[in-house]
Parts: sequence; structure tokens; C-alpha cells
Amino acid sequence: MSRFFIHHRKTIIWVVVISFFVGSVVLVGLNQAGVFNRPQRAVGDLDVTYAIRVNEEEIDVASLDAMANRIFNQYQTLYQQMGQDPQTLLEGASGALFRLRLQADAANEVIRRILYDQEASKRGIQIPSAAIDAQFATEYANVLQTNGITEEQLVAFLAQQGNTLAAFQAAIRSEVEANLMSEAIRESVAGPIQPSEEELFAYFEKNIRTYDVAEQVRASHILVANLETALEVRDLLNEGANFAELASIYSTDEGTKENGGDLDWFGRGQMVEPFEEAAFALSIGEIGDPVETQFGYHIITVTDRKEDHTPTLDEVRDQVVTDFTAEEIDRRVTDWYITVYDESEIDIAFPTINAYILQGRDLDVGLAEFLRLLDESDVSDPYLPYYIGRVYETKATETFGEREILEALETPTEEDLARIEALKAEEEGYEEEALAFFLDALESVDADEAFLNRILRLNPDSLTATFLLGKLFLDRGEYVGAEVRFSDVLEKDPTYVAAYIASGDLAVRTENYALARSRYEDALEQRPNDSSVMLKLANVYLELDSVEEAQELIDAIYAIDPANIKAVIAEGDVARAQLASAVEERDRLREQEALTPEEEATIATLEESIIELHAVSVDRYERGLRRGGSLDLNIKLGKAHLLAGNLADAEEEFESVIIRSPYTAEAYEGLGKVLLGRGEIADAIENFLTAFERSFDTTLKERVAKQLIELDPADIGTRLRLADLYSEQYKWSAAIPQYAAVINLDPRLIESYFGIATAYQWRREYAPAIEYLQRGLPYAQSDASARQFFDAIVLAARLQAGEGPLPTAGLDALIELAALDLSAGDAETAVERLDEVRAVDDSYRADEVSELLDRASIQLAPDLGEEIEGETSPDGETSETP
Repeated sequence: MSRFFIHHRKTIIWVVVISFFVGSVVLVGLNQAGVFNRPQRAVGDLDVTYAIRVNEEEIDVASLDAMANRIFNQYQTLYQQMGQDPQTLLEGASGALFRLRLQADAANEVIRRILYDQEASKRGIQIPSAAIDAQFATEYANVLQTNGITEEQLVAFLAQQGNTLAAFQAAIRSEVEANLMSEAIRESVAGPIQPSEEELFAYFEKNIRTYDVAEQVRASHILVANLETALEVRDLLNEGANFAELASIYSTDEGTKENGGDLDWFGRGQMVEPFEEAAFALSIGEIGDPVETQFGYHIITVTDRKEDHTPTLDEVRDQVVTDFTAEEIDRRVTDWYITVYDESEIDIAFPTINAYILQGRDLDVGLAEFLRLLDESDVSDPYLPYYIGRVYETKATETFGEREILEALETPTEEDLARIEALKAEEEGYEEEALAFFLDALESVDADEAFLNRILRLNPDSLTATFLLGKLFLDRGEYVGAEVRFSDVLEKDPTYVAAYIASGDLAVRTENYALARSRYEDALEQRPNDSSVMLKLANVYLELDSVEEAQELIDAIYAIDPANIKAVIAEGDVARAQLASAVEERDRLREQEALTPEEEATIATLEESIIELHAVSVDRYERGLRRGGSLDLNIKLGKAHLLAGNLADAEEEFESVIIRSPYTAEAYEGLGKVLLGRGEIADAIENFLTAFERSFDTTLKERVAKQLIELDPADIGTRLRLADLYSEQYKWSAAIPQYAAVINLDPRLIESYFGIATAYQWRREYAPAIEYLQRGLPYAQSDASARQFFDAIVLAARLQAGEGPLPTAGLDALIELAALDLSAGDAETAVERLDEVRAVDDSYRADEVSELLDRASIQLAPDLGEEIEGETSPDGETSETP
């Protein structure tokens, strides 16, 4: 039986419910991930139409699909409850293995149900309709009650999901019947269980830690809003007032006030810390001083107490009998089921599912079947070598576990030592096999991070895995991690061309064109005639204004491949770069007040060059478009028109791109420049804003943001986003003036203070970081916001101090944080902060520190005053405090 179903037998009804509530969405996701794609069988079995056959009874694929869908929906619910994305279960190589396990669990459960039904027929077991009806009514009512809905609301919700109430009820009824049948079979197979005294005692001794009882108290409380009322209630209690009566009058805890404030039994870790410490410090019948928590002020009395202890068998006999019986039923039913399963004729039409199920019953048998499938090419699953690698990995782990036990022996025998060495050799062999199969899988599947890390754990020097991990980081925008991996590969193998190219691509993304040039040139040393690398390098040369070198590379590409259309486009890029340079020089000369004849002649020459270079770039880009070029060529063409001042042609190109691809940010940027050239400022700004919002390219976003700020210096939102953009790329010097400008424009935006402080801290300029945080503190609108400021000040002060004492700014922040901690009921943290202040300078704000420590002592030890009053004098007599 599937372990999943063994552990979740009581929740299967809810699996059905969840399937109806979210099944349509998940089913799509599973189908897209390939969960229900049927693997290929051996050629001779292609006429098989069933998914599973059990003793002549056949189950179709749809039934297996439905069961797999139900199980996955249970996983989905559990993941969502933990705040995780269930779709991550289906990602990468581990996702492929999860899908296989999901199918195997579904197959096992379908097989179990058939075998149970067949056994029920043999034993003449039938579930009365009345029992099914009664259990169905209970389960259906639970669905409505638990979800807080009426049947009409359920009908409406199911209709939105494309389901009906009748189908929903039928599914629950079917599941109820299956569960009742399972329980009936289990009872029949297990028979009566009457444990002897010896069996119970042996079970109790074996599991004695299960029955240990932790310390518990039973307490009542009266919760009030302020200290004044709390002290008034305490005085009334000390004068003899009834606790339960005062609770009903004063307590603001609506859940307990009517039953005298009783909180029932609780152990440590169940209540907020100040309350818990106070309650466990009280004796039975004692009434404590007020305790402050985030809920208010509590007056607590303890009504009973249980010390931690290990009970006797007689004390927990009923529970032991219940536990023994449940375990014995499981053992008998499991033994029976294994026998029935082995004696049955079971054919699973999915080879990999069958191998996985065999692996679950016997690791070596399952491994042998996986290897047979690989050798005989029975299936086309590209992850098959990965599954085999995981089996070898499991065998290595099991071997390590056995070796670890032997190595922990204080005095191992010679046989033990020999066995340890043999296990080491086995473990190494299994790991070598796992690595070999993982690398085999890597040739035909998309690598994910978890898979690559498995390979690197087995072989940290695997250049392929290291390189592919760098590529994953590059794709995710984790540039530092990517470059570390590429550099590691190149250090170990200076001829690894792909690493040079990937590192060069990364450098282009981060605008480190000098590094990109070096990487691409190194790659070309290994592959002198690689035209793709030559094109990359030519583009870098253009970014570095090395136009002649770019043209030389393009000429070299033509020599290798005269029809290379990418070289034609690159030639257009060279012409456009030269066009931009000519336009810039012409405009610079035109800005002068008076021109010499020579300068007039230069402008005339530049005008001719502009016309010529514009024509060349347009010609090359249009040739590329005729060969089926992408929208990028239309953008390049629009930029060429824009440089030449042909605003109408530029507008046409940019608008054509937007029509075909409304989220192409560069087209909006280009259109904004066209409108700016016409003096249509408002429309230009609108297009620049659209470009910023729709771009994922940081360089473009920076460029557009700077353009927007130039057009509207008071645009606070864009300034802040540009500052954040700089910070994300660690461009601290560029971020600081933008944050400062935002603060000057609107000092109420507290995020700008944190941004500029972070930037200064990265530059190790801690004094201005602290200064800005202090400037922003008055604008904090809540305790949580103020706490953020004080925490940031303490951090900056610690960095500033290094190994030395904390400066006054840090001490001030610690004192303020302590006050906030006390307000939140966290006296322990407050004391830690105040102790740190006193350790630096016990005279610093001494009165305030002392007052805060007094407040903390009340929270931490409300009965401290009574202990002092009963203090023992040096002569052994108990003294009374007057």
C-alpha cells in the first residue's frame, strides 16, 4: 500500500473535496508538466489498452489519472499551508522523479482498492447502504460547516469550477464507501486483538518516552487594558474578592471571562513568554502581580499543577491498549496485504511506474528493472538515468548509515573494522555509479539547480555541472554567483570556450565591456573562425567606440561566410555608430555662436556623411528584415531614422513594433524620443514611463529614468525607482544623489532614508548613514517603522565601531528599542539591550535605563518583591521588611 495513503487514510475524503475545489487548475498544470503523458511500452505490447490489470480486472488510464490528481491536490494544499509554491514539486529532475512517485502512489492505491474489493467478495463483506448514507451525511455536513458555506453557495462555487453538486456528492459518497470497505477488511483480516499483560508491558517499555508527561499548569487570568486597572483588580483579590466574579466583571478576554478566566491546562511554549514565565513561577492558589504582554495586563492565578514525570503503565493503560491495538492491526494487515499482493497477477502497463513500485518493495529489484529498461530501450523517458542515479545515491546513503553505526563503537572488533572498510568501498562505488548516471542524464535533460548540486556534491570538480550552474545563475540575474562559477571553470580549464562566452555575455549585461572584450578575445583564440563570437566581439567594440576594429571583424566574417546575414546587420550597426558620432559632432559645432569657414566646411562634410551613413544602415537593416529578421531590426531601423532626423520614418518603425508587440519597451523609448523631437513633452513622458514599466533590462530602465528626470526634475517616483535600480546593481555612488534628491523633494518618504543609509554603509561611510537615519526617524508613523530605524542605526553604529565600543548614536537606539520591546511584552530582549548600554557606559542616560530595567523586572519576575520580603538574614533568621 502507498505510504502516503497509510499515513493519510483519515483525510482521503478531504482529498476528494480539494480535488473539486482546485482540481481543474491543478489538472492543467500536471498535464503541461507531463504527469499524465503515457510512457512508451515495448513494441510487442502496444495493443495494451489498460493502465493496470489485477487478477483479470482492468483499470483504465482515466481512473489512474483521477487518483494521481487527488494525491497531488493534497500535496498542493499542504504546500500552500506552509506558504510554498506547489508547482516547484514539478520542476527539474527532482520534479520528474516526483511525478513518477505520484504515479506510483496512485497505482498502488488503485491496486490496493481492487485487492480489497476482491477480498471483500471472497469474505462476503458488504457495507449496508444505511451505513454509507449515514457516513456520507456526516462528511457532507462537515464540508459545509468547515468551509462556513450553505449548499446554495457550494452549488454556485462548483459551477464556477465547471462541476455540479451531484458529481461532487457522488465523489464523496464513493470515497466514503471505499473507506468503510477498507475498515471492514482491516477488521476482518486483523481479527480480535486482546493483548496480554506481558505484551502491554513490553510495548509500554519500548515506547515509554511517548508517554512522558511534561510539566503543566492550569491557570486562570483576568485581562485588562492598563496597569492602573490591573493593580486595582489585584488589590481587590488580595482583600478576598472572588477571582471568577472579578473575571466576569473586568476581563476583556471574551473567551474566558464567563468561566472565571480559566485557561485550562497548558505546557511551556503554548503562551506568550512573559505570561508563561509568570504562570510557571506561581504556586497553586497564588495570585501574581500584573504581567504586561502585547494583549494588555494580566492578573494570573494557578489553580493546579502537574510536574513532568514518566507515568506507570496503570496510569496510561487505556492509551497503551489503544496504541498497541492500532499497531498490531497495521502489522497484521500489512503482512496479509504483502502475501495477497505477491500471490496476485498484477500487470502495470507503465514500465517506469512498475520499476519504481518494485524499488519501493526491494531497492535492488527495482534497480535491476530500471537498468533493464535502460539497456533494452523499453521507454523513452530522458530522466531514466537520473532515476537510476538516485537509486545508487540511496544505496550509498544506506551504506553510510551502517558504517556510521560501526564507527561509533568505542571498542570495535577486527570484524567491525573490516566491515567498515568494506562499507567505505561499497559507498564509493555507489557514488561513482550515481555520478556516472547523473552525467548521462545531463546530456539529454534541462539541468536544474538541485540536480547540478547533486552532481557537485559527488564531484566538486565537475566542470560541466559548475558551468551549467553558472548559466542558471546568469539566467536568473544572479550575476555575482554566475561569474564565480565561470571563473572557477576557466581557472581549472583555460580552454573551456563556453565559459569564456558565457562570462562575456554576463559582462555585456552588466556593461563591463572591457571584461567582455577580454572574454570574447580569449574565446576566439580557442575558436579563431567562430563567427558568432566574432559578432559578439564586434558589438562590444562598438560599445567601446572601437569602430574600426568592429569593421575589421565584420570583414573577417565575410571572408569566412560571405552570405552571413548577421554580419550584414552588424555592418548596419557600425554605420549607425558612425552616424551617431557624426550627428554628435555636427550638433556640437552648430551650438557655437560663431563658426569659422573651416567649421562651416566641416559641418557640410558631416551632413554628407550623415546622409551616406544613414543610407548604409537603413540598407543593411532592411536586407536583414527581408531575410526574416526580428522586431529588433525594426527598432534599429527606427533609431537610425531618429539619428538622421527623419522623425516620421522613425515613428512609423516604432509604432509598427508596438502594434505587433505591445510590451517592447525600446519601441516606447524610441517613440518618446520622436515626440520629444517634435516638442510634444507630455506625450513623450507618457511613452518613457511606459518604456520604464515594461522593460526588464536594467540598462534601458536607467536610460529612460534619467531622461524622465531630465524632463521633470520634481518626479519623485521615478527618482526613487532609479535610485533603487542603482542599488540593486550595487552602483552606490549613482544611487546616493538620487536618494538625496528624493529626500529634499519629500522628506516624508522613509524608504529613501533606508536606501541612502544602505548605500553609505556599503561605501563604509557610516557617519552619513547614521545621520540620514536620524533625519528620517521623525517621519516614522508607527512603532514598527520606528523599530526599523533604530535597528538600522544600531547596525550602522556597530559597523562604525568595529571592535571598539558602540558610539552614542547606537546607545541611544538601543535604549529606544528596549522601550519598544517592553511595550511589546518582550522584557528579555529589552534587558539584553540595556545591559549592552551599561556595559559600554553605565552612566549613560542612567535614570532612563534604570526605569526601563524596573519595568522589565516586573514583567520577568512579578513575585520578586515577595521573595525580597521573606529574605533570610545572615544569622539564619527570616527578616521582615517594615
